[in-house]
Amino acid sequence: MQSSPVIDSSSTNTAIAVQPVNTQADSPPEWSTFEAQRRRTLLFLIFAAGYVGYHLIMRWVEYPLFRGDWYYFGGDPPPWYEYFYRWFLTLLPLAAWVGIVFFVLSRVRFLTHRRVAFVVVLLGLVFFEGNMRWYQMSNKHVSLNELQAFFDVDASSDLGLRSSDYEAIAWQFGYHIVFLTLCAFFAGPEPRYCIRAIWNGPLGRTYFGIVCQWFYRAFVWLRLEAALFFVLRCLDSKVVFACIAGLVMIDPVVIWALDKEKQDNQADRTVIRQIADTNPLRMHSLDRAWNRVVFAYSHEAQEMEAANTALRELDSLSTSSKGPILALPKRNVPAQPNDVLILQAETLNAQVFNETLPDLPFLGEFSKKCVRLKHHFSVGNATHYGIVGLLRGSPVTFFTGPRQYYQPNPYLDHFKEQGYKTRLITRSVMSHHSLGHYTKNWTEPVSEPPGDFKCIPEIHEELAKSGPHLVYTFYHATHYPYDHDKEYTTFTPEVEYDFNYNRSGLFEWKDQIVNRYKNTLLNMDEWYRKILEKVDLSKTIVIITGDHGEEFFQQGRLGHCSSLNIHQTMTPCLVYIPGVEPGEITFITSHADIMPTIADALGHQKKPETLGQSLFEPVAFRYAVISHFEYTRCKLWAVATQDRMAVFERDYWDNVEITRLTDWNGQPQAYIGDAEVWNDRFRIIRRVEQELQVSRE
Repeated sequence: MQSSPVIDSSSTNTAIAVQPVNTQADSPPEWSTFEAQRRRTLLFLIFAAGYVGYHLIMRWVEYPLFRGDWYYFGGDPPPWYEYFYRWFLTLLPLAAWVGIVFFVLSRVRFLTHRRVAFVVVLLGLVFFEGNMRWYQMSNKHVSLNELQAFFDVDASSDLGLRSSDYEAIAWQFGYHIVFLTLCAFFAGPEPRYCIRAIWNGPLGRTYFGIVCQWFYRAFVWLRLEAALFFVLRCLDSKVVFACIAGLVMIDPVVIWALDKEKQDNQADRTVIRQIADTNPLRMHSLDRAWNRVVFAYSHEAQEMEAANTALRELDSLSTSSKGPILALPKRNVPAQPNDVLILQAETLNAQVFNETLPDLPFLGEFSKKCVRLKHHFSVGNATHYGIVGLLRGSPVTFFTGPRQYYQPNPYLDHFKEQGYKTRLITRSVMSHHSLGHYTKNWTEPVSEPPGDFKCIPEIHEELAKSGPHLVYTFYHATHYPYDHDKEYTTFTPEVEYDFNYNRSGLFEWKDQIVNRYKNTLLNMDEWYRKILEKVDLSKTIVIITGDHGEEFFQQGRLGHCSSLNIHQTMTPCLVYIPGVEPGEITFITSHADIMPTIADALGHQKKPETLGQSLFEPVAFRYAVISHFEYTRCKLWAVATQDRMAVFERDYWDNVEITRLTDWNGQPQAYIGDAEVWNDRFRIIRRVEQELQVSRE
């Protein structure tokens, strides 16, 4: 990198005190246009870095930097060198990005301009704002999936974006444009020209103007301007760039060492690790690369190698029949087939639902007539998985995103063969993430009224028609940001509907957010009441469940689609079958089990073969296969059993590899020394792999 001063200028004679002032006096000589542009570009990036640094420190990383340990909790402050390192850790990525952007722009002449740098920084700010909106809720930085969701046609329903969110985004965009414009202005020669024009006018002949002129002379006499040029020459050097690059490469090692020391003490993340994870400017790929290097030589790597070897050496994929039988007693098959009513709701957290159930006037009583599945999993942590997996009676091994040709649902065909009329009546589901490509074969026309409560009359009309019916409907309002009518404001205090979730330390509002969610459940309870009060329960099977769970900061997140933990994947499920004794079921169940259970309850001798298990099926091993949100082919999976999870990943060729063995709280579990316990879980993984490969073909 070349070294040369910053601003175009030409030397002129210095004016005396009360005469017009030429502000370019004693300035460095003129340089080439390209060199001047390089310097102005660098100066703009430095000013812009100050503006971005404000957002980084005061908004994005504010909580772990200032409130992560001692500041608000009365502990001892860290030693000065650690506190200094926290600031260094926060600002180092900002310096790295300044260096990268300047290096790239200054390689090409037509890119070396403040205007180009302005556009680059503005686009970066827009991305980082959106990234931190997602991070404050999900505790993970944005991925390609979330970017696709934002630009999707149904982003408002998918992400829960409100008009106030779009308004806040627009205002932030405006603020960024204004302040970056000021940075660009002060980085160029324009301030000199403005000062000269003002001081050579009437203002320059006032006492204020004369004093300002003498201050400027002092500025020049003290050579502060020359000092600025010297600093810029130092920054515009290969040595500085190399130093920043070296510090960026070393930093992940330092953080790992400090974090490891903390883990040895109390198995928790250090504040330094929290700062690093939160910082949106940080190059997290370097952290992941270093972690992979460390993992390759760790005890965990040996555990995973042994587990994957055992996975490939399984000689049978049949699960064990040892142990008590986990099943419901079968009922007598009715002379006339029952109607089937599947009532699924958006975003039902099992823990909060069960806590609130006594306060839900209708469901609190109706649940006493049902089989209550206490450890029930969805087939995934996203809506499109939860719907299509339930209706198909299978994990989403078949789901590949939008399809050129519709893929029929085997259970809808099965019920059609049994003489059922099947119909979907709900607001805007078929277009959601191409669900219509997998659930097209309803016997009756799909109806999508513009509102949850507007579906109710059509449901009653459909069930009143002759012949057995299978009707599916879906309640939307329980999705973030948890909408409810004002008369259901029972749990207080609650956050307002327009509450700004884009804030550091969001979990401090946990109780108010959960109260709002509980009030949404009260509103949902009225929806269920209005549907079921006119349904003949003596001849109708009713399924009440969610599409997935919802995390309320149990592991640092709000929402879903960001983890396979039990809070995002477990959901309540009430099964009402006439003639079946109500009660609680504590063994593992899944959305994939619902359709096989309904078919068995109706006495169907033959049903589609899937990985779902009927609740009436006498088996000794129960499981749930769950998948992590993707728009197309799911990559991250888990098999959940009574006390543990086996997490595995799918590669491009649909081969799978076990990556983690944990309990329900995500704590690592040993394989070596406990291998026999895992074998049935591994058999299910191999069966999932087979289905994935079949779907690929």
